[in-house]
Amino acid sequence: MSGSSSVGDKLASVLSEIPREVWDRVVMREPEWINMYGFLPKYGFGKFCVVMVAAGLNDFQLKGSAEVAYWPKIREVLLEHPVPETLAELESILKEFYKRERLAKLKISRLNRFLSSHLARKLWCMEPKAVAEKFLEIWYDLAATMRQERNMKTIVFAMKCLGLALLMAGYSDFKFEKIPIPVDYRVKLFTRKLGVPVRSDEDVRCFWANILSKIRKNVNINMIHLDSLIWQIGKLNRYGILHYFRELGIANIGVRLLEVIK
Repeated sequence: MSGSSSVGDKLASVLSEIPREVWDRVVMREPEWINMYGFLPKYGFGKFCVVMVAAGLNDFQLKGSAEVAYWPKIREVLLEHPVPETLAELESILKEFYKRERLAKLKISRLNRFLSSHLARKLWCMEPKAVAEKFLEIWYDLAATMRQERNMKTIVFAMKCLGLALLMAGYSDFKFEKIPIPVDYRVKLFTRKLGVPVRSDEDVRCFWANILSKIRKNVNINMIHLDSLIWQIGKLNRYGILHYFRELGIANIGVRLLEVIK
């Protein structure tokens, strides 16, 4: 544990020097942002939130990487149809997409469970301020709706998608730092690269919650920012990491980060 603590301190020290405006640019590099941002003005905030959460709930067991095989494909499907007027219309549009996906039956069932819920009906008509104010309440409600634990990857990732919708709409004052990092392959891989023992997903959640807590003493970010960064660099080699931070205009951070990685 002491080793993990030492690595955590060094990592938090490096990441704390990334300016907030750069963290925001990291978020804008996410495939969800790149592919879905254009639908916000077209759909309106409430409908857009429902689309983002529905897609987030089924972002697992994909046919390829999310930035190639999932979010661009959803974008293409949505562009082929007019803006849905009802939740049933949205379900019909997305159902055709999920029929062609892995675990199609499960994903269509999850889509139906969410879109037929009271929560989806409520989100459909909500304004950004209300979603921001009730963000943690929505998290609890979503987990109950989907009959999953609140910390499960698909639940917290769907909440990240909802948080991204708020950020796209210009709202950053919502409580996401209490929601854990979505533990997927890339996040686990990068955690192990740091030499941190990963016995369970909870080990990963605790490690990154601690890192975020330390970073927030210097820069006001939430777990959306931190998860976006770790997911984007998670499977990069050392050269790739240097190139990534160079592109962001903070090459020195990449150099210092490599000193932390085993």
